[in-house]
Amino acid sequence: MSLNSTRDKVIELFNSHKDKLLERNDALEAIVMILKKETMATTMALSTRIEELEVELALCRIAVGEGVSSAALSNKDALKQKEFVGTRSGCDVDNFLWRMKNYFRAKGIVDDAVKINTTSMFLINISLLWWRGRSSNKFVTDNVTGHSGGEEIMQRGTVEEYVREFKELML
Repeated sequence: MSLNSTRDKVIELFNSHKDKLLERNDALEAIVMILKKETMATTMALSTRIEELEVELALCRIAVGEGVSSAALSNKDALKQKEFVGTRSGCDVDNFLWRMKNYFRAKGIVDDAVKINTTSMFLINISLLWWRGRSSNKFVTDNVTGHSGGEEIMQRGTVEEYVREFKELML
């Protein structure tokens, strides 16, 4: 065998191994990228869950009465309460009241007057109009008349529109 022939075979063998190693390297890089993305997603999900569990743990400590002073929550621990629009769904009302109860626990609010004032801050739309009318000391008669010379109000649209018009007259 000649030296050139041997050299060509060695180069061919070298290139073959080089190509196989490059293919394996590309496959490994793709796997590493997939694992990196999965790890980042898992880390973010775990981070969010840890924050939720820390809030729940603090609420549990308060509920059990285990060192209330040491379990006092900061404002960032008590999640911002959602506003209540005044839907007629019993589920929505129940959920709103349950969230308010937990909010009061988290904030350490025990005084009923403070609870009432705080809850009213989360009422909007028709529920706020209802609250404003209920919390005022106005007496409402069965025959409500409009503000301009005693004309009666009549329902022309939806019940919600009628109630809104009625409440606006009462303000």
